Amino acid sequence: MRVSKAFSPAGISSFFEICNVDSSGGPLADPARIGARGGGFAIPRGAISRAIIRKSAETRIKIKINSKPAPEALTTRSAIEQLLKTQGMTLDVGIDLRVASPIAAGFGTSAAGTLASCLAVSDAADLAVTLTELGRITHVSEVLNRTGLGTAAALLTGGFVLTTEPGAPGIGFVDRLLFPKNHSIICAYIGPIPTRDALAKPDIAERVNASAKRTMDAVRQNPTLSNFLAESRKFGQEAGFETANVTRLISTMMSAGAIGAAQNMIGEAVHGAANDRKVRRIVRAVKNAFPSGKVFAAPIDNQGVRLLEN
Repeated sequence: MRVSKAFSPAGISSFFEICNVDSSGGPLADPARIGARGGGFAIPRGAISRAIIRKSAETRIKIKINSKPAPEALTTRSAIEQLLKTQGMTLDVGIDLRVASPIAAGFGTSAAGTLASCLAVSDAADLAVTLTELGRITHVSEVLNRTGLGTAAALLTGGFVLTTEPGAPGIGFVDRLLFPKNHSIICAYIGPIPTRDALAKPDIAERVNASAKRTMDAVRQNPTLSNFLAESRKFGQEAGFETANVTRLISTMMSAGAIGAAQNMIGEAVHGAANDRKVRRIVRAVKNAFPSGKVFAAPIDNQGVRLLEN
C-alpha cells in the first residue's frame, strides 16, 4: 500500500466562451481541443486528495467526497481510469477528497478534485508523467462528462487568469493578469447550478459566445481587476445567467466597498474583490443580507496544483 496527498486550488470562472467547433463551423472531434476562452481566479479553498493505492489484477476505484461515498464523481473516476490505462497499469485506488468550496456553484471543484486526485495517484504509483499530461487527462474527462471546459489549465497556472486560446494544457494558452497586493476575493453562495445541466442546453453557445467575445476584447484592452469584474458582470447579465439573488448579492458587495463583483460561472454565487481593509465589512454585510447563504474571503492562490506532505 502506498499513500500520497495533493492539493488543487478552486477555480472561479467569471466569463466563458464555448469553443467546440473548428474554423469552418464543424464540430471538433478531439475533446482535448474543445474548451473555452474566459477568465477567473484560483483561490486556496480548493480540494485535497488523499490517494491510497494497492496492487490489483484489475482496476478498482472508490471515491469519497467530504467523508461520503461519491458514485457521482464520474469525472474523477474516468480520469484516473484513463491515467492508469495510458500507463498500462491496474490498481486498487481509494480517493478521499476534501473539498472546501461549494460544489456546483462555479468554483471549479470537479476539475480541482480530479486534478489533485490524478497527481496524488501518480505520485503514489510513481508514474512517469508530467503535470501537463495530468492536466490534459483532467481536461478531457471534464469535457466528456460535461463538468467543465477549461478549468484544469487555469488550475495548473494559478493566480488571476485569462484563457485566450481554448483547449487542454499544452494546446490552449493561459495568461496571468496582475492581482493588486493587499486585496482579497470575497465569495458568496446561495445555491447550485449543475454545470452538466447548463452545458447540455441546446442554445448555450448561442447565448454566451457573442457576449464572451466582447468581454474578452474589453478585458484585453484594459486588463485591470476592476475592469475585469465590471465586464464579467455585464457578461452574466447579457448571457441571461443573473438571477434576482445574484443581483442583490452584487449590489450588497458593491455598497459595502468592493471594487467590483460578478457571478460565478455557473452558479447562484458571486465573487467580488476588495482591499483587505474592507473585507470584513463586506463579509458582514453579505451575512446580514443573506443569513442562510455562505460567504468567505480568500487570497489568490498563485502556486496552482501541488503535492502535499503525507
